[in-house]
Amino acid sequence: MSNNAAPLILLTRPEPAASRFARACRDRLGAEIAVVIAPLAEIVPLPGALDLGGIRGLIFTSEAGVSAFATRSARRDLPAWCVGDRTAQAARDVGLSAQSAAGDAETLIAAMGAASPEGPWLHLHGEDTRGDVVARLSDLGVEATGQAIYAQRPRAPDAGFRAAIRGTGPVIAPLFSPLSAERFAAALNGDRPGHVTPVALSAAVRDALPAPWRAETPVAEAPNAGEMLRAMARRISP
Repeated sequence: MSNNAAPLILLTRPEPAASRFARACRDRLGAEIAVVIAPLAEIVPLPGALDLGGIRGLIFTSEAGVSAFATRSARRDLPAWCVGDRTAQAARDVGLSAQSAAGDAETLIAAMGAASPEGPWLHLHGEDTRGDVVARLSDLGVEATGQAIYAQRPRAPDAGFRAAIRGTGPVIAPLFSPLSAERFAAALNGDRPGHVTPVALSAAVRDALPAPWRAETPVAEAPNAGEMLRAMARRISP
């Protein structure tokens, strides 16, 4: 992509994360950057009691899990292990003492396995979860259980999404999870226009895209927002 190109950033992640990342895009890539927020999913809480009896700590692999917990429980005395810095900060913002694994589910499992904290730990996650966090922690000797407390419900592509895809100018679409990659591909019916470039947070996100897309999908050097922005900046100004 040439230096004088004026790409549009298409954000399909749920709110409020989409709006926060839009601000980060303008801060990092320039206030004049065009950003379209067109979520392909929305976060909804799941019913059911949250039993914290005997639990010694919480595990969060998303900010949505932190938010769902904070609205359902007044407990703030439990420590939390979090997948990355942003999730850890979200946990601290609601009053929890949080440790960041500074990466993805793989680094979280490795870090907890090395620390070997006394359990049981409760992984609060979405309805669609990946990585087998609980089972793999148990294999490492960390007692853990899990509960789904929110869901990402799909949303149909809106007018902003359709306009971006039907346009002719360059579009950069950052994708933050394998599920979001799958939904993005489904919204395009598996047919990616040449002017649209997905950027994946991790190899797992890239690999959730259709095979023909993967070779042309950049991957952030580390699974965090800062590296995602750097990967996007490289597409704008190689």
